Amino acid sequence: MDTQLLDQAKAAGYSTKVLFISTEVANLNVGRVLVRMSRGGQAVPVSSVIDSYRESTKDLSEVPKHADELLVYDNTAHRRGFRVVARFIGGKLSKTAQTIPDWAARVFGKGLHAAKQHEKPGRER
Repeated sequence: MDTQLLDQAKAAGYSTKVLFISTEVANLNVGRVLVRMSRGGQAVPVSSVIDSYRESTKDLSEVPKHADELLVYDNTAHRRGFRVVARFIGGKLSKTAQTIPDWAARVFGKGLHAAKQHEKPGRER
């Protein structure tokens, strides 16, 4: 995540909102890409999918300090769509889901579990 770009946008007077969607493991993303490829979708090297997965969360924990709002979604469940995991507004955690996926806990630490502010079950878009 390019936090410098977020800072530049804010300095130029823009509001910044980041939507981040992830899954529990890179192999799930690989599987989904392979299915799309088998249906005529764009060919993507498996190594690129894995590298992209690892890189995507690298600086994610810093984004709330730079963006006006960060919405974090989990898209692990097959054919059930994504669900909101956390919402940060103005650098502060404002909402969390009742259950936090392991990948999000690894990125943001135990603070997500301790927030005690839960969204009702369901999806926010």
